[in-house]
Amino acid sequence: MRALTGMGLAGVFFGTFLLNALAANEPDVKTTSVTSDLANQALGENLPQISAAVLRTQLQQEQDSARKEVLTRRLVALLVAGGRYDEALAVSTTADTVKDPILAYWKAQALLGTGDYAGARDLFTSLLESKNSGADLKTDQVSLGLACALRGEGKPVEALKILQSIPSGSPFAEDVAFEKGVDLILLGRTEEVISLVESFKPASEEGKAMALYLKALAAWHAGNISDAQKYFAKVPQSTPWSTAAATLGGGLCASAAQRPQEGIDLLEKHLDSVNDDPLIGQQFRLLDQLYAEGSAPDTALLQKWAEDASHPVRARLAAFFEAKGELRLHHPEGGEALLDAFIRKYSDDPLADQARVMLSASRLQRGLVEDARGWAMDRPAAPAVIRAKLAYLRGLTSASLGRSEEAKSDFQLAASLDPTLATDALFNQAVLIAKIDRGKLDASAAAKELVSLNAGAPSQEMKFQIALDLARRGEATGMALMGEVADQSSDPVLKSRARLAAAEWNMKSGKGDVADQDLAKAVHDNSNDPEREEYLAIFLKDTGKRTDAPGVITAAKAFLQAHPDSPFGSEVRLKLAEALLASGDVQGARVEFEQLALSGSGTEAGRRALFLAAQSAARAMDPSSINDSLLLLDRVAETDTPDQLVWQARLQQGALKNAQNLPQEALVIYDKIISSPGPDVELRAAALMARGDTLHQLGARDPAQEEEAVKSWQQIAADPSMPLRWRNQALCKSGMVLEKLGQGDAALADYYQAFKNSRTEEPELLWHDKAAFAAGRLLEARKQWKDAVTLYGEIVSEGGSRGEEAKARISKLRLENFLWEN
Repeated sequence: MRALTGMGLAGVFFGTFLLNALAANEPDVKTTSVTSDLANQALGENLPQISAAVLRTQLQQEQDSARKEVLTRRLVALLVAGGRYDEALAVSTTADTVKDPILAYWKAQALLGTGDYAGARDLFTSLLESKNSGADLKTDQVSLGLACALRGEGKPVEALKILQSIPSGSPFAEDVAFEKGVDLILLGRTEEVISLVESFKPASEEGKAMALYLKALAAWHAGNISDAQKYFAKVPQSTPWSTAAATLGGGLCASAAQRPQEGIDLLEKHLDSVNDDPLIGQQFRLLDQLYAEGSAPDTALLQKWAEDASHPVRARLAAFFEAKGELRLHHPEGGEALLDAFIRKYSDDPLADQARVMLSASRLQRGLVEDARGWAMDRPAAPAVIRAKLAYLRGLTSASLGRSEEAKSDFQLAASLDPTLATDALFNQAVLIAKIDRGKLDASAAAKELVSLNAGAPSQEMKFQIALDLARRGEATGMALMGEVADQSSDPVLKSRARLAAAEWNMKSGKGDVADQDLAKAVHDNSNDPEREEYLAIFLKDTGKRTDAPGVITAAKAFLQAHPDSPFGSEVRLKLAEALLASGDVQGARVEFEQLALSGSGTEAGRRALFLAAQSAARAMDPSSINDSLLLLDRVAETDTPDQLVWQARLQQGALKNAQNLPQEALVIYDKIISSPGPDVELRAAALMARGDTLHQLGARDPAQEEEAVKSWQQIAADPSMPLRWRNQALCKSGMVLEKLGQGDAALADYYQAFKNSRTEEPELLWHDKAAFAAGRLLEARKQWKDAVTLYGEIVSEGGSRGEEAKARISKLRLENFLWEN
C-alpha cells in the first residue's frame, strides 16, 4: 500500500497551489528578458525541469539584486515541485530566507523532501512565530507543513495537535482532514479515521476518492479485511492513482481473506481495460501471487495481453508474467522460450535481468549446465540483489563443471552482494573447499576461517568436512571433532551424517570414504548549331550523379580541343574543372581553374576562378598545396574595395590555418572579419562560428578557451539579424560545450531556445531537430523522464521527419520507467 509520509497529500496540493500563485503575482517575470519568457513558455508546456534550467541560467547571469530574488524564489519552487530537493536547498542557501518568507517556505518543503524533518520543522516554526508570512503565504499552509515535519520525525501526536489548531473554515480544510487521517492511522486510531472521513464531505472528486481510500486503509490496518475490501470497491475512479490503488487494495484484501479467485477477477477486469496506470507493476505482481495461491490452470489471458501491441506497457509486463506462469505450471521449455523472447525484445528493461535469473535457474534444473551458465553472466548495471543471484547461479554451474576455484569466487561475490544468500553461498563454499583441499582441511586457512565465522550450517558443514578429512587420514582428533558436530549442530540432517560417519569410523578404524550477438530538349532546339549542340551535350551528361564525371570530363576536353576559341570555352572549362574536382582529381581541377583565372585576369570571373583554384589546391591537403592555396587566396583578397569574395577568401584562409594547426593565426583572421564592417550577415555568422570552433579545439588543452567559444556562439544566437540556421547551430554547439563543462542547466536552456526559435521566416529543421533531441537526451540523462516524454511529444505533434523517432523514445521511456498519462 502507498505510504502516506513525508510531505503527504497536503504538501503535494499546496505545492501546486503556491507555484501557480507565484507565477500570477510576479508580472515582471514575463517582461524582463527573452530567457525568462522562455522559462514561462516551458512551464506553460508542462516542462518544469526545462523551466527550472532556464531560470537557473538566468539567475547565474543576473546582476540586479531585486531581480535575482524573484528568480531565486521561482527556481526553488520549481525544483521542489519537480522533486529536486537537494538542488532546491543549494539554490535557497544563496538568498536570505529570513527576509523572504515564501522562499523560506519552499526551503522547508525541500528539507521535507530530503528527509530533514528537524530542519523543516525549525523553518516552519520560525515562519509561524515571525507572523510575517506575506500575502501569498497563509498561516494554515505553514502549519500543515509543520505537521508533516513532525510526522516525519515520528511525532504523530504533536502533528495531530498542530492540525487540530487549524480552523475548520480554512481554505485548506480538505487537506487538513486527510493529514489528520494519516496521523490517526499511524497512531492505530483507525476507528477515529473512519469517523473523521464519514463526518467530512470533500468538495473535489479527487478528495472524495481519497477520503474513501483513507477509510479503506484504516480498516486494513485495523485488520478488518471485509470492511477494507468493501471500501476499496467504493473508491470513485476520479484519478488514475485512486483507481489503481483501490484495485490493488481490493486484491490484497482478497489474498488476505484467502479468496484468490476474487482478487484474480478484480485485477484481470482492471488490467483488461488499461495500458498503463501508476501501480500496474504492483498489480501484475499481485496477480501472479494470486495465480500461484489459486493454482491458476493456464496463462491464456496473459498471452492475449502480451500479444496486444496497442497496449505496450501491459504487453511487456504480461509477457514476463506469462513466462513465469508457464514455469510455475511445470512447462519449462515453453517458459524458457518466452523468457528468451522477452530478453531479446526488452533487453534493457529491469525485468530482463529477472528473466535471466529465471531462465538460468530453469536450464540448470534441467541439467543444461553450460546454457545455464551463459544466461547467468554478470550484469554490472543491475541491482545488487540480481547480481547476487546471477553470481550464485554461476557458482552452481561452475561447481557442476568442475571449476571449483571459479565457483568459490562466484559464491563469495553472491554473499557480498546479498547477505540473504550468504548462508547458501557459504555452504557451497564449504563443499568446494572440502573438494579442493581434501587431505589437508585442518591446515586450510579458508576452511578454518569458515568455521570461525560461526555462520550456522556452512560453518558446521565445514567443521564436519574437516573431521572427515582427519578421519580419512587416521587422525584420532577427527573422531572427537565429529562427535562435536553430532552433539552441537542445529541441523538434524548434519547430526545424522556426523553420527553415521562416526559409526563407520569406529567400525573401519577411521578408514571410511566420502564421495560434487533529369537538357535533351535544349540539344534538340539547337541541332542546327553543332558547336552549341556539343556545348549543351556536355551539360546533358551531368545528371548530378558522381558516376557522370568521367563522361563530362571526356566531352569537355574534346570540346576545348575541337573549339579552342569558342565563346563557350570558359563555361566548358569551368564545367571540366568542376567535374575533375568531383572525380577527386584536385590537381587537374586546380590547373583548369587557374587557366580560367589567367584568361579572365582582372575580371570578377577571373577572381572567382582564382578562388576556386585555391579551393582545389586546399583539397589536396598536403603541406605544399595548402601553402599554394593560401597564396592564391591572398591574390583574391588583394583589392582596394573589399567585396564579399574578399571575405570569403579570408574565411577560407582561416580554415587552412587551422588545417596547418595554427589556431592562433586562424583566430586573428576570424577576428579581422568579425570586426570589419564589410562582411555580410552570412559571412559574419560563418566567421563567428569558425572562431568558436577554433576556440573549442583549443579547449582540449586549455579549458578556459571553452568559455570563450561559448561567448562566440552566443553572439550569433543573440543577434536576430542572423539567419535562423546559424543561430540554432550556435545554440546547439554552445549547449554541447556547456554540457562538457558541467553546466547542464545552461546547456538545456540553449537546446530549448533553439527548439523554440520561430521558424515562420526560415523553415530550418536540421538544428531545430538536433536541439530537441539533445534536450531530450539531457533530460533522460538527468532521469527527468516526464519532461523528456512531454518534449518528445511536441516533436511528434510538429509532424516532422523525426516524429517516428520521437515516438519510439516516448514508448521506450514509458516502458522503462512505468510512466503513465494523467
